[in-house]
Amino acid sequence: MAQTYFSDDFSSGDLTSWTLTDSDGDTFNWNIANLEAVQAEHATSASWDGTAGPLNPDNWMVSPAIDLSSAVGNVFLQWKAYAQDQDWAAENYTVYVATASDIATLGASTTSFNEVVGTSAAYVDRNINVTSYVGQTIYVAFRHHNVSDQFRLNIDDVTVRSVNDDDAELASINIPRYGLVSTSYPFEITVNNTGGNSITSLDITWTDGTETNSATITTNIAGGATTTITHPDAINYSTTVEKNITATITMVNGVADSNPTNNMQTVMFNTMTQSGTKAVLIEESTGTWCGWCPRGTVGLDYMTTTYPDNVVGIAVHNGDPMTVSEYDTALVNVIGTGWPNAGADRKLLGIDPGQSSLQAGYDTQITEVVPVDLTVGATQTGDNLSITANANFYTAFSAASFRLGAIITEDNVTGTTSGYNQTNYYSGGGSGAMGGYENLPESVPAAQMVYNHVGRALLGGFDGQPNSVPAVINGGDTASYTFSYTIPATSNAADLHIVVVLIDTTDGSIVSAKQSTVAQALSVEEVSGIDSIKLYPNPATDKINIAFQEGNGDYKVTVTDMLGRTVIMNNYEGLFGSQNIELPISQLKSGHYIMQIINGSKSYSSKFVVNK
Repeated sequence: MAQTYFSDDFSSGDLTSWTLTDSDGDTFNWNIANLEAVQAEHATSASWDGTAGPLNPDNWMVSPAIDLSSAVGNVFLQWKAYAQDQDWAAENYTVYVATASDIATLGASTTSFNEVVGTSAAYVDRNINVTSYVGQTIYVAFRHHNVSDQFRLNIDDVTVRSVNDDDAELASINIPRYGLVSTSYPFEITVNNTGGNSITSLDITWTDGTETNSATITTNIAGGATTTITHPDAINYSTTVEKNITATITMVNGVADSNPTNNMQTVMFNTMTQSGTKAVLIEESTGTWCGWCPRGTVGLDYMTTTYPDNVVGIAVHNGDPMTVSEYDTALVNVIGTGWPNAGADRKLLGIDPGQSSLQAGYDTQITEVVPVDLTVGATQTGDNLSITANANFYTAFSAASFRLGAIITEDNVTGTTSGYNQTNYYSGGGSGAMGGYENLPESVPAAQMVYNHVGRALLGGFDGQPNSVPAVINGGDTASYTFSYTIPATSNAADLHIVVVLIDTTDGSIVSAKQSTVAQALSVEEVSGIDSIKLYPNPATDKINIAFQEGNGDYKVTVTDMLGRTVIMNNYEGLFGSQNIELPISQLKSGHYIMQIINGSKSYSSKFVVNK
């Protein structure tokens, strides 16, 4: 079995066992940090600093002596690497191995590895074969150099260990979570060669519990390398099914795998009658005190403007007057500390909210096939909204783990206190263009700031409303839940949005999201209640009919435009039984309007469209 000769995951919080050299003499060197959500404590070296600006690092981190005198078999040095800022990810580094600890000898070693780590969704695994040093004592050096004006290079989980000869790890099954009925999907798996010998053949079996498919597959995977293997038997079901799919590596190079504990994976697969419409939820951690947060403001505005039907953007504030503590705390626990910061569908975490990183996150998530369509409807009584979230499913689940949730956001938010001043490190243009913030002062006065996409309320909680979706779902079923929200006196309903999300509680991720203005949500449901009122036609041209099926008393009808201005106000007295009122609207321009009908203390609202 494998044996470990050196290991450091930096969880001790210090680098005292390593020898650090700041060869460029700028006083910035390797240190321990916990700076992003994708990994805990790690070693980090900067090529840019918020105070000093661009750096030109030549920073060495040399391990203590690693004794391989008793080592046997194939021995590998392994580590993980990551660029802290995915918008500035071109971090160059070199790893050296030598039998001496001085950086001159290490730097001259031919046993080395160099790369520009670049963008990646998570830490990347790297390795060097050091079997030639068996019987000796070695030192390992990480050198961050030949780079400037990026951000940080992070290194973690450094290990030197012997590996088994024929050892394959089944890292993942790469089939879609959902597929269409009568459609073939290649059965792909990712295999890591965790052994010392090259892998030339693999025996792989996959089964759904009823059908079993086995094959011997020829390949070529060097020690420490990773590849994707396609099984000759694809997945294809002619009916709607829910299956647990298990893949197993049974043989490596014609012999039993020397470490069978990592040879099996199981995933769920469902077929659908049709796929739903996917929208990506982007949640951004921000704050008016945060000088780099204008980058997130510009990035989120870009995404919601570019993809208005497929991106739902929410700015979750911290430490300022727009903070919703429950939302702020829960989001930080998921995507990690650090501002600005962002997550996509609560799956891609710790994303820098700059335009390019958000675009990359969107490009990844928008390709997901979803088995559901979400809709939102609402009725209004006074300032009270009754919001109905609906999830229409296109496949069956025997033990579903979904919840519905609703989030209220607001545009055009302003304030007069100093808490609404936006700190702006892009002032003056020294850090590049940033959507006009480079032309604004370092502290932008509240009078000049308008905040959009502001998260205002969580309905059902961050994790969704318990029991809002049943555990057993049949294809074609619709799950619904009604949330209540009172519009604050300080808010304009025309600036509010209702966001409905479907949450998978197995991992807390967002399956899909649906955003609606209040007016749009009101238009989904008929104006109804004790009076059973209907509006028609909708859209209308010159007149709209208000049909009272069971009129009872006096009614006040008010029509407002989307800016909240009253354009029609009429009173109707003594309406009893079935009544039909023709309301002239020829004076109105084309557009969206809200009609409010008040009967005593009760109020009902609906949206209608004028189309000329």
